[in-house]
Amino acid sequence: MRNIDFHCHSTFSDGTLEPYQLVAAAASAGLAGLALTDHDTVEGAGPFLEAARRKGFLALAGTELSLEYKGITHLLGLDVAPESSRPLDLGFLQKCRAERNESLHRALESLGRPVDRQRVAELAGEGQTGKPHFALAMVERGYVSSRQEAFELYLGLGRPAYVRKRRLSPPEALGLMLGAGWCPVLAHPVTLRIPIEEYPETLKRWKGWGLVGLEVYHPDHHPLLSAFFRELADRIGLVPTCGSDFHGANKEVPLTWVRDNSTLTAAVLDRLREGLRAALSRDGGVPAA
Repeated sequence: MRNIDFHCHSTFSDGTLEPYQLVAAAASAGLAGLALTDHDTVEGAGPFLEAARRKGFLALAGTELSLEYKGITHLLGLDVAPESSRPLDLGFLQKCRAERNESLHRALESLGRPVDRQRVAELAGEGQTGKPHFALAMVERGYVSSRQEAFELYLGLGRPAYVRKRRLSPPEALGLMLGAGWCPVLAHPVTLRIPIEEYPETLKRWKGWGLVGLEVYHPDHHPLLSAFFRELADRIGLVPTCGSDFHGANKEVPLTWVRDNSTLTAAVLDRLREGLRAALSRDGGVPAA
C-alpha cells in the first residue's frame, strides 16, 4: 500500500531538513507523495516542488495555520489542484509573527534574559523565526539547559515571557484558503481539547464553514481515537487524511510513520480534490486566477 503524508515541516519553519532533503527522505521512506506544511508560510514550496519535479516524486505545497478556537487549533491548507488555484497570501500572518517576535525579545530583556536578535535570526536560517529559535538562543546563553526547559520556565503558555500572537478565527482561515482554491484540513483534531461527545456537532459546524478534510491518523492519536475520527469523518462527510507531522530532529517521529500507521491509500488525494470542488461550489466557485 502506498501512502501520501499530508503533514510535514522543513527548515522554513521548525523542521530540521531542507525542502529538497524532505523529498529524498520521503521517497526513501516508500511514500507515494508528501505535502510540505510549514507554519504560516509557503516560502519553502518552490524548492520543495522543484526537487520533487526533478526526482519524479509527487509533492504538494501546503501550510499549517494556528487558529484561535478554544485555545490554539491548527488548520492545514493543501494546494491539491494547482492548475486552478492561486498563491496563498499570508502577509498578514507574517506581520503578526514579526510583531510577536519583537515582543518576545522585549519580554526576555525585562526578565534579565536577553538574547541577541541577530543570533536568533541566524538560528532560524532561511526559515521563519519562532519560539524554538529563541529557546536555542537561551540555551547558548546558558539561561537554560535545554529547549524544553526554556519553554517550561519562560516561553510556554502562562510563563513570564509568553507572548500571545494574533491568530485567525476558523471562518477567517477557511475563507482565506478556499478563496485561493486551497483545500482545508483540520490538523490533529485531538488538540481541540473538547469533550468527546462534542466532536460531531463541532465538526459539522466546521464543515459548514468550509472544512474539507480531517486528519484522522496522526502521532498524537491513539489507534482507538483514530478509529473514532475515521468513523466521524465518514459520517459527517469529511475526507480522512494522515500526517506524520514530521519535524526532523526536532520531534521523535520518523517519516515512515504514515506508512506504518495509516490504512489510507494515495486515493485520498482524489477525494480531497472532489471535496474541494464541492466546497468551492457551495462557496461560489473556483477563485479567479
